[in-house]
Amino acid sequence: MSEVMRYIDDNIARNITAEELAAVSGYSFSRFCHIFTSFTGQPVAAFLRHRQLELAKNDILAGKNITTVAAARGFYTASGFSKAFRRRYGLSPSEYKALNGKGRFILPEIRRMAGFTVIGYRLTPPKGDFDVIDTGAYWRGNNFSGVSKEDYAKLRIPGHAEIGIWLNPNKVSGDFSYFFGPMVPNRDFIPKGMEPLGIPAAQYAVFPVEKADTLEGLKENVRKMWKYVFNEWLDSCDYDLDEEKVSFEYYLDEGSYLYVPVLKKQGDPKD
Repeated sequence: MSEVMRYIDDNIARNITAEELAAVSGYSFSRFCHIFTSFTGQPVAAFLRHRQLELAKNDILAGKNITTVAAARGFYTASGFSKAFRRRYGLSPSEYKALNGKGRFILPEIRRMAGFTVIGYRLTPPKGDFDVIDTGAYWRGNNFSGVSKEDYAKLRIPGHAEIGIWLNPNKVSGDFSYFFGPMVPNRDFIPKGMEPLGIPAAQYAVFPVEKADTLEGLKENVRKMWKYVFNEWLDSCDYDLDEEKVSFEYYLDEGSYLYVPVLKKQGDPKD
């Protein structure tokens, strides 16, 4: 698969086919498609378009001409490139280039996510006034001893993330609460001290959080990214916050992400 990935990057400017990649891999076409989807999490065509846009984004960040980038990354027209770029990232290539001229601008990936269930702890907020945007990764430093490590381990499934969410205020008290726990396929096992929470399907802007050497460093990076999303990105993109849905932190293995529910702004913005 490493050879296939190199082949993709070397030939991304032309129309690569799944059959062509299967030949590179040495697997049968059917077997290759199954292995590729398992390896990347995406079918071949979706991955190729994703990779084209990722490489194009890096080219723009390096200061290259947008029309040249479009051709080099396999798009037949600049307008087609602009539409694909906007669909994935919420900004046109020219808008992204302009914003990066004022300093580094982080692009999320716009994607839909099916509804899912989390089984977790509900934590009370800190004392006094606080800002949920400035209190990211609130799980850090909190006590989870009410549930045994053995029971918690039964909930963890490979490939399923742990989720952290600031839930909307209680209708009676007005208090927020922070919910943290793993994604689960069903509600068959709920340890004492934990509860289920259903998250509906939504369209999200997905922001990668910079890795850190310590948990305190990760908490600080999560906090900084939340502030960036709500203080900068939402003011500059083609999306509004979907206030009917919830934003959450997504922790999977060594990767951390913020999922922000968004709706396309009304109108047809021009490049």
